[in-house]
Amino acid sequence: MQLWLLAAVFPAWTVATQQDVFLWPVPQSVQSGQVELNLATSFHIDGPSLDGLQQAIDRYTLLITRERWIPVQVGFPNVTQNPTVASQSLESLQIFVSDPSADLGLGVNESYTLHIPTEHTQATLHAATVWGAMHGLETFSQLVQARVHREQDQKVSTEKDADGLFEDTLIPNIMLHTLPAEEQSEDWEGLFIPKAPWTIVDRPRFSHRGLMLDTSRNFYSVFHWHITDSHSFPIQLEEVPELANRGAYTLHGKQLVYTQADVANIVRYARLRGIRVIPEIDMPAHTGSWGEAHKDITTCTEKFYLSPSGDWKDRYAAEPGSGQLNPVKEKTYTIVEKVIRNVAQLFPDAYYHGGGDEPVDNCWLEDPTIRDYLKQHNATTTDLLKMFLNKELEYIRQSNKTAVLWEDPVTNLNLEIPKNVVLQSWTNPVQLAAKRGYKVIAAHSSFWYLDCGHGGWGGNDHSYDEQVSPKIPKPLQAQLEKFQVEDNYRPPNWGGSGGDWCSPFKSWQRVYSYDPTFNLTKEEAQNVLGGEVALWSEQSDETVLDARLWPRTAAAAEVLWSGRFDATNVQRNVGDAMPRMFDWRYRLLRRGIRAEPLQPLWW
Repeated sequence: MQLWLLAAVFPAWTVATQQDVFLWPVPQSVQSGQVELNLATSFHIDGPSLDGLQQAIDRYTLLITRERWIPVQVGFPNVTQNPTVASQSLESLQIFVSDPSADLGLGVNESYTLHIPTEHTQATLHAATVWGAMHGLETFSQLVQARVHREQDQKVSTEKDADGLFEDTLIPNIMLHTLPAEEQSEDWEGLFIPKAPWTIVDRPRFSHRGLMLDTSRNFYSVFHWHITDSHSFPIQLEEVPELANRGAYTLHGKQLVYTQADVANIVRYARLRGIRVIPEIDMPAHTGSWGEAHKDITTCTEKFYLSPSGDWKDRYAAEPGSGQLNPVKEKTYTIVEKVIRNVAQLFPDAYYHGGGDEPVDNCWLEDPTIRDYLKQHNATTTDLLKMFLNKELEYIRQSNKTAVLWEDPVTNLNLEIPKNVVLQSWTNPVQLAAKRGYKVIAAHSSFWYLDCGHGGWGGNDHSYDEQVSPKIPKPLQAQLEKFQVEDNYRPPNWGGSGGDWCSPFKSWQRVYSYDPTFNLTKEEAQNVLGGEVALWSEQSDETVLDARLWPRTAAAAEVLWSGRFDATNVQRNVGDAMPRMFDWRYRLLRRGIRAEPLQPLWW
């Protein structure tokens, strides 16, 4: 999923000075004042009648009036106990769009300028495109607050209900996931904008700002991206229906699939929010689920991912769920071409992700047809991968799509992939691909993999049964003492990985610290399109989705929208971001998103 969401003329904004106003992500340029500006009870938002914009206006009208936000993060008391209130109320927000025909896509102009005066009754939002206007509406929504009515917070009932519980027990406003009935109407009464007047000039640092969601290992009733894998093939395709019919999960007698209507609804829903939807059908590895319908085009299907020796170098896959497409069979490419053509037709975006990661040699070498081919042509498994990818990329090109691949074939195997292919870097630093001239999507697993830190998920792993920490081998102990790093030795069950390949857990601070252009020249940095956080679903499904994603994804969103450095080239840091992140987490709760807690509610 791509989240496109920034700009730069005025002096940099010092967040800490804007007491009780917490914008996320921080805009590129902000000027504000010290006046409270009331919204008229007749306040309204107007804009041109454009597809997407009118729906956004309606959506934000409901959100602002129902949210009635009161900041959770509170600064030190302001010396001004009675702030100046504007003499007239704000009557409207008028939206202007310069290029109403600009379509949603990589590189579309998403800039906007929001001006909220105190001397006039109309605010203005000037945006280059509809998509920029949507971002401006989000910023406007975060400026509007409701006044605190302290007497409401003292309400405690002495009446008990039928279950013996006190009725009307006080529940803090911030914790309500479903807004109470009295807040379900469009009512601007009591809403105001602090610190007016405001002038915000904004545009994104990176055009590609995304979230990768894996829906093959567990099934989601939400938007998806990495659709298929060895575990399941959950998307119905018209030309090859057998792949989902045989390869999708079945739970409680129901087949867990995404229909073409589901895909169309997801694409439409995302577009109305300025979000691009990019599909990924990973191949030639991660395709064991294809073998349920076409076992003859896959290799090592249904084999346990480790060999009988248990040696990692003899594995058949990177994790349970083996199977790879056979690159030497013509039928393989017949099926692959149909899959790519069908998927490309369902998703209108110009990008198509073809996977390409983690082929395991032993899975191919286990098949006699492949061994014969390699011997006959004096070829290697790397040659097989190159042959497959060349054909896959041609099918993607024929579908009029720009191909995206995981970086492995280039950075690990040194394959000469065409430079018009975008590489997604996940295991190596971005510079390995960017310095070679490739356009890159940054997604380093050491920073932006959100599934890390939850331990191993294999059911037959007995390595956890350790009651005493293993002794450090004497040669290693000597080296640790020599360099005074004894505390850095962490066996898996004693402060180490806990069986998780990408531990530790990536805190929001770690996510926020990622610099996608680190160690690149200014020219090389132009090759970085942006980045994506990634959630793989071995241990995630819709029951934990919100907490796994939020608010950590928001930390990446600010890196990609605002940049790691401000307009004066000062690096943003977690200390300045913390008050805004803390407040943003509670705003997410208010909007019905069950974001995980970051700190005690104590400050």
